[in-house]
Amino acid sequence: METGTRENELKKLASALCTKPGGSARDLAAAAGISKATFYRVYSSKDHLEEILTERAEEVVEGLFAITEKDITSRNALSEMMRWCCDNREYLMFLCRSALLGDSCVDTCRCSYDDRMRAFFLKGQQRGEFRVDVPAAVMADYWETIFLFGVEGKGKKESHE
Repeated sequence: METGTRENELKKLASALCTKPGGSARDLAAAAGISKATFYRVYSSKDHLEEILTERAEEVVEGLFAITEKDITSRNALSEMMRWCCDNREYLMFLCRSALLGDSCVDTCRCSYDDRMRAFFLKGQQRGEFRVDVPAAVMADYWETIFLFGVEGKGKKESHE
């Protein structure tokens, strides 16, 4: 199977795990448009699928971090971050779901995320690109609220236009 098709399948599976967390392998397979046999052949179990999705979600977060470190204006980086989050919303939703379930791996990611996002907004403030009357930590929290926790609704609408 080609990479783009597998990526699309993984996104559908991540979304299905978030919307129907107690779903069976049959439910997940149906949501991804594959057979139950294919699900088990490729992913072997729900636990294995969750491991794959966690790895992919961590890669997505690393991609987000890479954008914050680019030597471009903070506003351009912010636009690129928005696109990145919308393009990868299923993995981010999965990561948020894992955080709500108390995954310790996500706690480690969370600390790194907070530090890097605050540093990004502070750098933008120091360059005069973002408002200085709103603390960088608050900007990072707003970003998270709008584009990470709210990414499902925003991204889906845009992707169908």
